[in-house]
Amino acid sequence: MKRIYISGYIYGILLAVASFGLALLSYSITGVGLWWGVTGAESQMGGVFWSLFGLKIHNLAYYRVYPIPPFSEAFTWFLVFGIILGPLIVSSSKKEFSVRQVPNRYLALEAVAGGILIGYGTRMAGGCNIGDFYSGFATGSAWAIFFFLAMVSGIGTIIALSRVLPHRIRKLAKVKSIFILPSERIQYSILGLTVGASILIIVFFSYTMVRLWYVFGLILGAIGYSGAMCFQTSFRETISKNTGKTMARILAISLLVYSILSQMAIIDFHVKVNFFFDQSESILYQIIGGYIFGLGMGLAYNCTYSMEWRMGSGNVQAILTFIGLTFIGAPLYALTYSWWHSFVPVVFEPTRYWEFSLYKYGVTGAFIIDLFPVAWLIYSYFSDKTLTTLSKNNPMDN
Repeated sequence: MKRIYISGYIYGILLAVASFGLALLSYSITGVGLWWGVTGAESQMGGVFWSLFGLKIHNLAYYRVYPIPPFSEAFTWFLVFGIILGPLIVSSSKKEFSVRQVPNRYLALEAVAGGILIGYGTRMAGGCNIGDFYSGFATGSAWAIFFFLAMVSGIGTIIALSRVLPHRIRKLAKVKSIFILPSERIQYSILGLTVGASILIIVFFSYTMVRLWYVFGLILGAIGYSGAMCFQTSFRETISKNTGKTMARILAISLLVYSILSQMAIIDFHVKVNFFFDQSESILYQIIGGYIFGLGMGLAYNCTYSMEWRMGSGNVQAILTFIGLTFIGAPLYALTYSWWHSFVPVVFEPTRYWEFSLYKYGVTGAFIIDLFPVAWLIYSYFSDKTLTTLSKNNPMDN
């Protein structure tokens, strides 16, 4: 048997442990859920951006459901900042920070368009591959499996379309080999500035949740960069033929560990599973939004998590995706939020639906939850005919 890069599995487990640690510490302060997510903060950033140009965001129903907090208390924003700056610290300390993945015009348009679809879909679904799938599934949420199926269907649609595109168009999508590695002096200057900024944030922001989520953001970003964690890659590997499935196995194990840790907290220590998402949405939003979100991930070759840590390590393609998500896609959904709610019905009684968890069935519910990552792991192992390295599996270089 060929070597399978054990370090990747270690980083997958570290991602699960850090995710659970963030969720549990946040629960101990707020008493709400066992979760973490990023796109809610990005949609708020986009709203603030457009308010600078006269958009009265506080008149929009979306921003009444997802209100924008004062900057000094916007802990989810600082999680995003941390995930971006964590890889900057790691990469510059190892003299690996580089400007790369510079797209041609076609790929730039694809990255922005993918980001727009990601932003629109994730806010319609009320979460992304982290909030709705990774955290949601680990806590037995009713919508997680529907979101997952819709999301993977969106990625599958992009894969299918890519096979029928004219050869000339596919050729235009090839990545340029531009790679700019700053000097050692610049690398250490970047490191010093980033560490200094992090210290200032931790010292001068007194709100505990800001400090907590920022530090965990640094940790999660460092783990993502060091282990090249990407949910989009794992989903693409799962549904594609004749590809290595290393990332699929890594994240299947990560999801299993995260689920088991959550089960210990919920069943043994009676942590209450309670979600505070939009109480006027139904499962149809997870299906429609999840599909749009999957289309965006398929186009951008990024998930919301990998996009952020790639930005921090100098990936230009990821930066363009972030721009499309934060400043176009998410605010666009905010503008159409009331329109969707005018005709898409609520198919389940909202409070019951959002607060439902399989953990209400105790150990039996936990066993049912664990079956999915175990099945995912077994499938990805036995369907992997190549056992190639992660760098060969991922079309977008880290």
